[in-house]
Amino acid sequence: MSTLTPGTAADLSRVRTKSEFGAALRALSQGKGLSLSQIEKRTSAWNGPHLALKRATLSDAFRGQTLLGEQALESLLALCEEPSHVRQSWLAAHRRIKAGERGAAQRAAGTDRFDTASPRELGIHSAIMAPDAADDLPAYVEREFDFRLRAALTSVVERGSFVILVGGSSTGKTRSLYEAIHDVAPNWYLVQPAETEELLELRHDPPGQTIFWLDELQRYLGSHPPLSAECVRALTRKPNIVVGTLWPDHYDARLVGGQSDPTGADDIRRLLRSATVISVADDFTADERERAHAKAAEDARIRIALETRDAGLTQVLAGGPALVLHWEQARPYAKAMINAAADAHRLGVQSPLSEHLLVDAMAGYLTGQWRVKPQEHWLAEAVPYATQSLYGDVSALSASDGGRPGTFAGYTVADYLAQHLRRQRRAERVPHEAWQALIARTDRPADLRRIADSATARLRYEYTEQALERLAGAFGDGAAAVELARLLARQDRFGRAVEVLHRRLAADPSDGVAGDCLAAVEALRQRLDQLRPLALRDPVARRRLVEILDDGGRRDALRARADAGEAVAGEELVEDLARHGCLRELRERADDGHEYAAEALADLHVAWGDVDELRARADDGDEAARRRLSKVHEAVVRAAGAASELAALRATAGGDPEAAWQLCGLLFELRDLEGLHTELDAGTHGAADRLMALHTAHETMPIEQLAELRAFGLTADGAPRPPTR
Repeated sequence: MSTLTPGTAADLSRVRTKSEFGAALRALSQGKGLSLSQIEKRTSAWNGPHLALKRATLSDAFRGQTLLGEQALESLLALCEEPSHVRQSWLAAHRRIKAGERGAAQRAAGTDRFDTASPRELGIHSAIMAPDAADDLPAYVEREFDFRLRAALTSVVERGSFVILVGGSSTGKTRSLYEAIHDVAPNWYLVQPAETEELLELRHDPPGQTIFWLDELQRYLGSHPPLSAECVRALTRKPNIVVGTLWPDHYDARLVGGQSDPTGADDIRRLLRSATVISVADDFTADERERAHAKAAEDARIRIALETRDAGLTQVLAGGPALVLHWEQARPYAKAMINAAADAHRLGVQSPLSEHLLVDAMAGYLTGQWRVKPQEHWLAEAVPYATQSLYGDVSALSASDGGRPGTFAGYTVADYLAQHLRRQRRAERVPHEAWQALIARTDRPADLRRIADSATARLRYEYTEQALERLAGAFGDGAAAVELARLLARQDRFGRAVEVLHRRLAADPSDGVAGDCLAAVEALRQRLDQLRPLALRDPVARRRLVEILDDGGRRDALRARADAGEAVAGEELVEDLARHGCLRELRERADDGHEYAAEALADLHVAWGDVDELRARADDGDEAARRRLSKVHEAVVRAAGAASELAALRATAGGDPEAAWQLCGLLFELRDLEGLHTELDAGTHGAADRLMALHTAHETMPIEQLAELRAFGLTADGAPRPPTR
């Protein structure tokens, strides 16, 4: 949701959730210049029609954790001196959310049975049509994993079960779940939550004999707050079935994790490990195809799918190849719209995309004459083509209610096409207009967080800053405010960093992390201000200033401890220098007799196949270099066969953090700057670090230019971004 202007009824009419209502309340109080403490103080003596307002109560409501009572809301509006017509808009929004919560409670109570839900409502892809098709669904072909799936579902006696099917798009995950539950528990109640909050509210008193249908589980894992392991445990303490589906890259990324895991990642890993996980292959086995041939006699759609050679059976049934062809043949406006939707998906946006968002983003995918016509013309040509039904009701983009029946939230891209374009456009640069549209018009905090992370992975710090700014301002995200302040400090923009943190602490004085960050930022600014005069005339001091800006003084502190004789600090320093490609200092420490530095330096030369450098150091008495000379041949052999290894790693790097690290490490060893730039544009985890380390190691650019690249990153089109002061 865009930042709410306090007192605007038009904005309040868009509020649907506690999080959005809390953001609106926070914007109102900030617009009036009222902190939580001031509100509590000014209302402390109130009694009668208006209530005294407690800071803790307001803090929870502003964060969207709770909903203020109606009398408390009226008290806050009275304090803010809102006019009568605006108060009515606030109260209408409040009642709308209360009604929505009652609706969620009714759904949670299990008013619908599973066998009354249509396959379409449960997320089963529309199938291709054939002249003799007598049913919406093609005949079901039994899968090899069906027995294990049913066994997991029927284990429910006193306790429930939690099952996740992991497989690519259009591989039959949802259909297999649908058929299995129809067999084992067709008359159980069905809960199909629109938001994770509906599940979290149930954990204290869950119903029984209920199917919790979490198709596209990543929506619930990536929400704010995310689905928790404790919540699923509570649901399955009773005889309930919790089922979900995930793509392999979503599953692997959350299960393996990385060095910069978001808050809650450990709990999500525990959640995934608690499930019975069943893999669904992209292709049918020989036995499954034999069963499909038997079904083809009664269903022409199965026959058509079997006769299609360039895609799997389930993918053809879901219209996958037709979608790809439709995209390939699209005219510029339609292709721009589909590409914008696919890139949004690639950057982590999971909510529907509004027409306003799409048309703003489309500008970045159009050139020359295609940008001249009014945007109304773009939509008029793009929407009918992008939403055109193929083989029944399969389309590239589909209208979505966003979980709010009776409303149009925007469009979602077909899974199969999204996965295809994720591979096809893997390293395509997302245009500036698309970044801007996504940040300005995305209404869900979890989507904004993923956009910020995607921008950071690509060194597009301009968009990281904008996304974090919106998270901190419009949604009161304290972690985003701290992250934004640290980014600004690295860019030597201390005034803005302090401003961000002061604003955060005014909204929530109890935020200890923000308070600690403010103290650290101010201390760092004072330290650098003392160093600046010397840096103007001393190159060594200038390099030190740049380094302290980059890492907040961490390496400088390690260096001081190491030079004072702390062995552990010395080893940590060497590891840091090697990881960042600081060859010059590694070499100096190795020459001074630091054995750990000599070993790290020799390892780098082995990885790069630097025989002459190793031999020269060995001749000068470097034992680490002498021991590693014999390994250079192995490194050269590995480099010669690197092409196939790179291809294999690229195929899995998108969803496997370990493969991503291996891929970027191999490119670093091959000194492949172009390859690392490609992975940077793809957002591969670790590409930015390895690229910066390679530039540092081989001094490919002046130190000041490299420092600016580290701090300010790249523009959308991949050029170095000019410093912002």
